[in-house]
Amino acid sequence: MNCNNNHCLWNNFDTCCHESEEGHLNAVPDTLDCPSSLRNDFQEQLFTLRDECAELLNKRNMRELIAIFSFIKKNKGNIDKIT
Repeated sequence: MNCNNNHCLWNNFDTCCHESEEGHLNAVPDTLDCPSSLRNDFQEQLFTLRDECAELLNKRNMRELIAIFSFIKKNKGNIDKIT
């Protein structure tokens, strides 16, 4: 199927090349919000955010890292309830 969504990781030579048949059938070509797409611009933002968080954590002392770890561990249960 022809598709001009250059942000999609499944786009290869302007063609939708989804790895699963279900993903290929659900694909909506030529749209940025295709339900089957994995957008490389979102992936780049995620990796940038991860790198920024790692850089900030590298600047913390052990007491601050323990406090951050406790905060994340305490709130992890809340995330499971949201999704």
